[in-house]
Amino acid sequence: ESESAAPAEAESSAAPAGATVITYGLWSVDQEPIYKEILAGYTEQNPDVTFEFQVTPWKDYWNKLQTTVSGGAAPDIFWMNIPRASDYINNDILVDLTDLGVDYSQIPATHVEAYTREGKIYGVPKDYDSVGLFYNKTMFEEKGVPLPVAGWTWDDMKSAAAALTDKDNDIFGIVAACEWQGGYYETIYQNGSDPFTADGMSNFASPEVIEAVEYWYSFVEEGYSPDAGYLQNNTAKDLMLSGRTAMYVNGSWDCVTYLTDEYGKANIDCVELPVGKQKGTSSNALAHVIYAGSKNVDIAKSAVEFLSSKESNEMVAASGQVIPAYEGTQDAWVAQYPGKNVQCFVDSVEFATHLPNWPNFSAAQAIEKEILIQAWSGNIPVADACAQIAEKSNEVLG
Repeated sequence: ESESAAPAEAESSAAPAGATVITYGLWSVDQEPIYKEILAGYTEQNPDVTFEFQVTPWKDYWNKLQTTVSGGAAPDIFWMNIPRASDYINNDILVDLTDLGVDYSQIPATHVEAYTREGKIYGVPKDYDSVGLFYNKTMFEEKGVPLPVAGWTWDDMKSAAAALTDKDNDIFGIVAACEWQGGYYETIYQNGSDPFTADGMSNFASPEVIEAVEYWYSFVEEGYSPDAGYLQNNTAKDLMLSGRTAMYVNGSWDCVTYLTDEYGKANIDCVELPVGKQKGTSSNALAHVIYAGSKNVDIAKSAVEFLSSKESNEMVAASGQVIPAYEGTQDAWVAQYPGKNVQCFVDSVEFATHLPNWPNFSAAQAIEKEILIQAWSGNIPVADACAQIAEKSNEVLG
């Protein structure tokens, strides 16, 4: 049998003569196998359709997508995220998917809303994330510091970071990186505020935003977190997986990084973020979208329906990679992490704010990072950085 398997294998990967080839664009090499498996099921039912996967690493994905859109050759189906959605919807690059055979009521409303413009839905969320706190329970226990729990406050997190920092041995209580998602956006939402105003302008000049960013930076300022320079040579991942930091705020997508190897299983767990004035976290949802210039829109639509079914979402869950969007399939994702509190990421979506998706948001966000890194390096006070951000971001947002 094994002798005949090899040629058949080779044959099936080439499209049969006359088949319609649907191109599928994505950025995750880790998720590629699961989507190949799901779409192989579609091809079984529709033998005249095959799929060609185009994987582009995250750092090049958006530039390449822009180039292929400009050249009229974007993939038929591709991945979209919330922050970029408006730019693609507003420029008529995406197909209206409102009437697809998808039960949108089974997907969190905040995420469907993020892909909706003027009552039309342009993307079907395939998964979502939220942000939580990864912590090294062994380090907490050794120092006799109470473990983080749901309902923890900003003060609790600060005192734990102080107690767990050991300067002499190059050990930090927390990594408070200069990041938007998994960083200062989380504290902004917890402080009862938002990085943007209701009409899509920068809110960085508001006292609540400044206070939230100052709180996040204070971990660096007080020496409980490495600064920006230190993190250039020592990633948060290196520090977490070698017991050199006790806490790290990041997203559910990192469960696979921190909770699956031997070190993670033995030492690391997770919990929802601390509470400021309120509970708060950000949530992104990736969606399947269809290129308006596709020559095969109808087939692409039927494939996206297939990808959006409960069964397909269950297959995604079983991979453990990401939290599937379809209601009720999250349990299978949680089950991939026995003994770990990953349910906190699913529960956090109840009080999450979806990532901003104002037109030109990506340009504004780049300005934020560029200016805040100056504050994180100790060169300018946070309040000055926030004032500069408000001014410069509004030039691109306006």
